[in-house]
Amino acid sequence: MVHASRPGGAAMVLAAAAHGVEQFITRSGGDIDRIAGRAGLSTRQFALPTEKLDLSAYCRLFSEAAIDTHDGNIGLRFGQQFRPDMLGLIGYVALLSPTLGDAVANLASHFGYHQAHTRTRLVRQNGLLHLEYAIEDPRITQRRHDAELTMGMFCNVLRHAMGPDWAPEEIHFAHARPEQAHEHADAFQAPVRFEQTTNALVFREEGTDIPMPNADPSLLKVVRSSLISLAGAEQDTPASSPLRGELAGHIRGALAVGHIEFVDIARRMGLPPWTLQRRLAQENLTYSAILEETRHAEALRYLSSTSHDISEIAMALAYTETSAFSRAFRKWSGQSPRAYRKQNMK
Repeated sequence: MVHASRPGGAAMVLAAAAHGVEQFITRSGGDIDRIAGRAGLSTRQFALPTEKLDLSAYCRLFSEAAIDTHDGNIGLRFGQQFRPDMLGLIGYVALLSPTLGDAVANLASHFGYHQAHTRTRLVRQNGLLHLEYAIEDPRITQRRHDAELTMGMFCNVLRHAMGPDWAPEEIHFAHARPEQAHEHADAFQAPVRFEQTTNALVFREEGTDIPMPNADPSLLKVVRSSLISLAGAEQDTPASSPLRGELAGHIRGALAVGHIEFVDIARRMGLPPWTLQRRLAQENLTYSAILEETRHAEALRYLSSTSHDISEIAMALAYTETSAFSRAFRKWSGQSPRAYRKQNMK
């Protein structure tokens, strides 16, 4: 399993992720200055690929663009036309890798340097590879367009090596099924599943040993070093802080089946409980705090992007009673789940 998560510091993304967005939105009939302003950004920030953009504002940019252009699938379309080299340093970390398998693994393990408060993992499941992606900042609720454009970006990394006709086995999205969802299947040429536990590009490992067309191991070292340096020493890095993100990922997976006791999670991680407890203590972490953080983040996601009943959400978060979930949510957010949903449902 390869993962990247940088929970510390402000939620930022390098401006390379917005490469070409001014022209794209203008061609789509939008007023880019008005849209950027509403999102809390200036178009001047898009000029330098290494500029750091507020991640929440970046996500709002596409929500505002969807409104302004009357195009509910604008994030999907932006991602489909986004070439890997447009992603800047993280794109070249993939493009310069020796093989396609290395490219995908490097993309997963280094994406946290490109975009903070984000979890990316490459996992094997039922004989397939899942390249997973999720924003972990619970305050960022407008995630749909970002998820759809990111899956398109990831897909185009594989198409760069496998050819334009390559298609994944499936695409998973955490958000609810939108209108005109048939366009998603057409774009990815694969089945698309909504309201999944995370966003993921699902594909076969067969063929990923082929060389990347522009592989350059020496230049890869330079680009990787530049990306890590640019991220800043004040941020936690994937190499130095894996435990919190890994533990939260296992908790998310266990919520659906309700087995979230400490010993259950330790077993899922392949660790004796005392070993996991020692590792948590070494990093000044507690299981109960991470469990609560994870439930809070999942609750915000469900309430903001799905139509599940409050009782269904309580069950999905492994609460035995809806009232227990409501009390916990009031403690986290200062309001009831229904009140939060009324304010934030997109």
